[in-house]
Amino acid sequence: MNKKPVKYKKIRKFLRDPNMFFYDMFRKRVFKDAPPAAITKTEAKPQTVTRSVDLLEVNRLGLPEYIRKYLNAGIGAEDGVNPNSLVLWSGYLNGLISFIAGLKESTPTNVTIYTLGGGFNLASRADDRFDVKAVCSALAQRPDFVVELCNILGETHVLHFYLYDLAATGEATMRSGRAWQRRFPIDMFEEIYAPKAKRVDYQTIDAVYTWVNHTDENWQTLWTESFPEEGFDPDRYTNNDELRYSLRSLNKYAPWLNKIYVVSNCQKPEWLRDDKKVVWVDHNEIFPDTDVLPNFNSHAIEACLHRIPGLSENFIYLNDDFVLGQPCLPTDFFDEIGRSLAYFEPYGMAGDAINEETPDYLVAASNSRKLLRTVFPSYEAKNLHRHVPYCLKKSVLEKIEGLFPEVFTLTRSAKRRSPDDINLTSFLYHHFAYASGLAVKADAPGIIIRPTNISRVVNKERFKYKLICFNDGNGSAEDTTYKNQTQIFFDQRLFQSAPWERHSPSPSA
Repeated sequence: MNKKPVKYKKIRKFLRDPNMFFYDMFRKRVFKDAPPAAITKTEAKPQTVTRSVDLLEVNRLGLPEYIRKYLNAGIGAEDGVNPNSLVLWSGYLNGLISFIAGLKESTPTNVTIYTLGGGFNLASRADDRFDVKAVCSALAQRPDFVVELCNILGETHVLHFYLYDLAATGEATMRSGRAWQRRFPIDMFEEIYAPKAKRVDYQTIDAVYTWVNHTDENWQTLWTESFPEEGFDPDRYTNNDELRYSLRSLNKYAPWLNKIYVVSNCQKPEWLRDDKKVVWVDHNEIFPDTDVLPNFNSHAIEACLHRIPGLSENFIYLNDDFVLGQPCLPTDFFDEIGRSLAYFEPYGMAGDAINEETPDYLVAASNSRKLLRTVFPSYEAKNLHRHVPYCLKKSVLEKIEGLFPEVFTLTRSAKRRSPDDINLTSFLYHHFAYASGLAVKADAPGIIIRPTNISRVVNKERFKYKLICFNDGNGSAEDTTYKNQTQIFFDQRLFQSAPWERHSPSPSA
């Protein structure tokens, strides 16, 4: 029997599956050196059969690079750089999920898959069965999703996948509106999303914490000597090991951060070992006048953060009750030209009218407003900053201190909050930088967790928020139910130890 001409085979292929026909045609032009990849036809239902995974090859290349090579994935969906932000053709979705299932079978691995809006989430523990068909069906129409993998050795990967579709014309369309280039000819894929060399390096961004441990005996002695007649407020000074989990969230969702500085007048916690990335900073190192020490005033301590030796120009400041809940990029904190992002509350609360009942943070905001008027007479600063990480530029903080040196000295000299304080990092800086054109307004999915709403993040909304604050106040520090539910969230989302921790329990524990 004579073989049918090749052209008829192509016609039959086109009639059976136009999307596959055009993808194969463009793939041969775009991925000239890529190995052939067998993929499921677009009209076929996802299969539950998994294939064995070459662990030696995965270890040799690294997981993201392995996926790039064998599934023709690109990188940097939102910024063109991030290697953990992968661009994938929607026709390869089944291949990706099958690979994850095979990886899970080859090495016991906890797998978590979720969409950023909270519409879908799956937590599959190391010994759970992984249903490829169900996962593919749930993700088939999604623009993007996150995959978190943690094996029994504690190795963790957080990969954010963005899907694109391919038209018969050869035009590729990213499904997500956050993609930095949403439409492009498929033959330009490598130039746009798979560059052989990085376009730019990440800007250097440090992180800074202030931390207090109320159980530290030396700290208690300092407090008693300073205020012999008064006890401390447990809501403000109690330590519930939040720092450990907050640091874990940075390691997991912002691995691109440079140094992490922890400013404290307490001893390092036992679980924190010496590590070149996490730097412990004593108050003596940043207060210009050490005669005002010890100091228990967060406004005073925050007015010294820009004096940390070696601190980068751009840095984010966090309280230990802040955690990241989703993968973050540098552009979540500073824009492409280095301006800081200001996460203002949508409503204005700061004003000039204050009395004895006015909370101390609003008194400090009122003082800051008066300073702002001397520089920007027509600018009205009303909005507080949200309880999310504060994005700060060292040079702007130094400029503000240069304009108001006496105010800084007065704030730093107050051992606890006083009516003369300014709140530099949570109010004054952001309005000054915004009015100067050095900051821009921004928004991100975030939430303040309190006893009244803690159930939201331990149930269906635990993957919904990028920025989370477990706020102590109104007696929550002594609310055992709230603390237990907070620990449930930490155990669900941040069970993987960071490299700087002394103890590394199994992720299945």
